Amino acid sequence: MDRIRILHLIKTLNLGGAEKNLLNLVSSLDSNLLEIHVGYSYGGEFEERFADLGVRLFKFSKTNDKVKNPRSLLVIFKLVKYIIVNKIQIIHTHCFSTLIWGSIAAKMTGTKLVEHVHDSRYVVPTEVARRRGFSTQYKYAKYMKNVSDRVVVLTEQNHHFLLQNSFYDERRIRKIQNGIPLNGSLKTQEDTSKILKTRLGLTEKNQVILTSLRMSPEKNIDLIFRIAPVVASAVPGAVFLVSGDGPLFDDFSAKNRELTSCHIELIGYYSEIYDLLRISDIFLLPSLLELHSIAILEAFSMKVPVITSLDVGCNDEFITNWQNGVLLNPFCDSGWAEAIIRLLRESGLRKQIGQRGYETCLGRFNIKKVAKEFEDLYCELIRE
Repeated sequence: MDRIRILHLIKTLNLGGAEKNLLNLVSSLDSNLLEIHVGYSYGGEFEERFADLGVRLFKFSKTNDKVKNPRSLLVIFKLVKYIIVNKIQIIHTHCFSTLIWGSIAAKMTGTKLVEHVHDSRYVVPTEVARRRGFSTQYKYAKYMKNVSDRVVVLTEQNHHFLLQNSFYDERRIRKIQNGIPLNGSLKTQEDTSKILKTRLGLTEKNQVILTSLRMSPEKNIDLIFRIAPVVASAVPGAVFLVSGDGPLFDDFSAKNRELTSCHIELIGYYSEIYDLLRISDIFLLPSLLELHSIAILEAFSMKVPVITSLDVGCNDEFITNWQNGVLLNPFCDSGWAEAIIRLLRESGLRKQIGQRGYETCLGRFNIKKVAKEFEDLYCELIRE
């Protein structure tokens, strides 16, 4: 049987959650079953890694094109040409702009369309605003009803939104959550850990609370600055290690220089997240708006106990409070410092929660299992 030809469409191959999720997925799909193409525009820290996988890369633009820009016509023309020349059978979109371009190209060529939702397009706009999110382009989502052959969502909330607003019927919706590779990330690398600790100015007496995220308003980073002094007064060796870049990095760096009552290290983007997790006692993610955090899964896979936000994305769907993680209200500071202090003081509890998180990851979020679900979905579409 000929391989099914899939074109994944994403805005960039820059560093980001959707991009990393796509890399994880593509690396695990069966190349004997699928011929994989990835279309993208500007940027590309991940370009080389995709190329190393043998993926066919298609750069449909060199600039950050907006949907309402006349250049969209050129993007659509290039997509149509590529689909015809390469006999693409399924287009799989990973962001809202590529959904719009891809849906038009799909209709023009008779190609099946999969819409993979990694953003807030199917969250009530007032709720996005309350959570400091940005949703201007998503006002056009209502015009995309029934355009996709299948819609893949990460959360029950998104699933409910689609049904309640009659965007799609149940048959065309799939909930397939994110996955990560589980290929030996727990292997001990003592030399690497020692070198990293020395580089970061950490000693054996320090206990590390790691946060890895994009520094933007909805990530709620300011909560860390409010609770860190409370934690430091109870656990003097506590260090908040914040990895990530973004629009608020300079603002928080300036704020951090003024702090003297606690120890917060802003290290910018750090590519080897597992190295940071190896030296961490707790993983902290206080986001106001999220769908399904890859960073939480990575912490789970390293048996690092997670403290994160209640009623955000699908956190409540796979985390049981104080069992395999800790859930707290991100709109209220109460409880965050106390939870961190308790876990730093109780090593047995840290180990227990970390182990249960690891078991959750093994059972539900192995990327090989996720890839198989997508392979089944593609085969289903081809049979139709």
